[in-house]
Amino acid sequence: MAQATSVVLADGASVNVTFTPESVTPALTGFVDRSSGVAVRFRRLTVRYNTNAKGVTTGLKVALPIYGVLPSGADGIIRTLRGTVELELPDGCTDAERKDLYAFVSNGLSNALVRGALRDFDPLY
Repeated sequence: MAQATSVVLADGASVNVTFTPESVTPALTGFVDRSSGVAVRFRRLTVRYNTNAKGVTTGLKVALPIYGVLPSGADGIIRTLRGTVELELPDGCTDAERKDLYAFVSNGLSNALVRGALRDFDPLY
């Protein structure tokens, strides 16, 4: 079992963002980017790990609150972008099979066609 430490990820402009552990359990660990200095504006990562009779389910969630001027004229969160990746690893799957699944998911998110549909509002036809 790995100890939770800071996670550094590049954003869309290739700027490294540091997410520090906020709450840590084997089943659910939360990380936050505290750079805004305001809790409501913290960007968050959540890593989930769950075992059951069928195998293991793991996941990553990202939440990016966008702060700005509300229709009322007050400042606040105007929207939150969310992303979720979930991996289902049936009991008995091999290390090589898990590596293949991870590679396909990871590389699939970087594929131009998939990226166009998921990020750039360019659906496939």
